[in-house]
Amino acid sequence: MTPTERMTNAIRFGGVDSIPLEVHDVPYLYDAYGTLDPAAVVPAAKDYDGIRVTYHWTFTEGTAAHPPAPSPRGGGERQRLRRDEWGCLQRVPDDTSTAYEIIEKPLVDPKAFADYRFPDPSVSDAFFERVGRDKSRHYPDKFVCGYVDPGPLLVAFNLMGYDGLLMRLHDDLPQVLAVMRGIVDYQKGIIDRWAAAGAHMVSIIDEFAGTEGLMFSPALWREHFAPFYAEIFDHIKSHGLFCGCLFDGDITAIMDDYLALRPDVVEIMQPNLVGVERWGELLGRAGVSPAVSTEAGGTPALPRICAKASVDMMTTLATGTPAQCAEEVQRLVRALNTPEGGFIGVSLRWHRPQYPAANVAAVSEAFAGYR
Repeated sequence: MTPTERMTNAIRFGGVDSIPLEVHDVPYLYDAYGTLDPAAVVPAAKDYDGIRVTYHWTFTEGTAAHPPAPSPRGGGERQRLRRDEWGCLQRVPDDTSTAYEIIEKPLVDPKAFADYRFPDPSVSDAFFERVGRDKSRHYPDKFVCGYVDPGPLLVAFNLMGYDGLLMRLHDDLPQVLAVMRGIVDYQKGIIDRWAAAGAHMVSIIDEFAGTEGLMFSPALWREHFAPFYAEIFDHIKSHGLFCGCLFDGDITAIMDDYLALRPDVVEIMQPNLVGVERWGELLGRAGVSPAVSTEAGGTPALPRICAKASVDMMTTLATGTPAQCAEEVQRLVRALNTPEGGFIGVSLRWHRPQYPAANVAAVSEAFAGYR
């Protein structure tokens, strides 16, 4: 079974010869926000089937560099600044221990929206030409998941500011929805380009919840924002691609609504937030068909949904021991895998900062035991 066949069969519950594994740090397609030489990158695992490649707003093509400014760390250091496609001014990472930061948000002032112009997706063409070329040259047999990160609400938060967007949900909801409309239209153009670049799947990563739950009411999300995600998912599937989604934070309050959007793959990078075994129950892995509640009280069955999961990136992987990481891999497999498939493991390393090398190795070795 080829890597692409293994990933595809896992998503479709079509039977696999081993549990597929996805990594993100592969040569030529990963550079840790421009802080690593992409040709010298070493993957977190030696044997893998899928690669995750991210379109995010720190890409270098099509953005305008600004003169270096004094660094907040002092000592005469200068920070790199860049104006991105949305008009946000970013502080660009200059090493593997720092992350990008949005330091100017063009729609903080509600009056600025009248003159605001959304970017054209063609600004990303150079990025996708490079990705398509390197994918064909170096990874012709691998399953490629293209990411749109950040998703529409996180872009909106960074355009308007967190306080600004949340206040406008009450004071000027039509403006918030108009901003979302422009973002979603742009990101549909990005999805078109992922399809042209040869991706097999497109995933959206978004954030509108923290560890204590949603940042605004579930009812508001259901009425005004769920339709945007439904539109995005449908657009991905219209290209014949698998659709994946990762909503960061505790989204328990809208879990039924989320699953009702019918992504092909639910991505879980913080399994301990909801609970590994609870995720298994929600996805019907405990002998129960996945279902969602309806206002009439019925429970229409949903298609089986594949889970793509990592050892918890905020807890176990970051601060646990290698033994705890290996044990969590086993819990994920027990809770989320089935004899027909339905589970994809993820081996993460990251570089903001890098996870403990022993933990990364323990995760890779534990998943290798299922291959």
